Amino acid sequence: MKTDIHPKYYSEATITCANCKKEFKFGNTQESIQVETCSNCHPFYTGKKTLLDTEGRVDKFRQKRAAATGMVKKDRKKKTLEERVNDELSAQLLKEKLKLAKKEEAKAEKEA
Repeated sequence: MKTDIHPKYYSEATITCANCKKEFKFGNTQESIQVETCSNCHPFYTGKKTLLDTEGRVDKFRQKRAAATGMVKKDRKKKTLEERVNDELSAQLLKEKLKLAKKEEAKAEKEA
């Protein structure tokens, strides 16, 4: 093993929770670490329904949701096979009519 290339290992490093101020002793390469939440105060581990929202994301979501209550969702009716075929046929007929109209215009221009 090479010397002087490995970081110093602290067997009694302290990890401090910023929320409940509890300290844990742990082995690490840093002497002290601060974390936002720990197993002592995290809602998943404690079973409490408290919400930790440091960036305001939950409030932002609730505001968007409240603003969207007046919006009405559009109900889309699914077309039947017959309606889709009729739409496609009418589109094809329209294309053919446009082609015929262009041909007639071209004939009229040649004659004039």
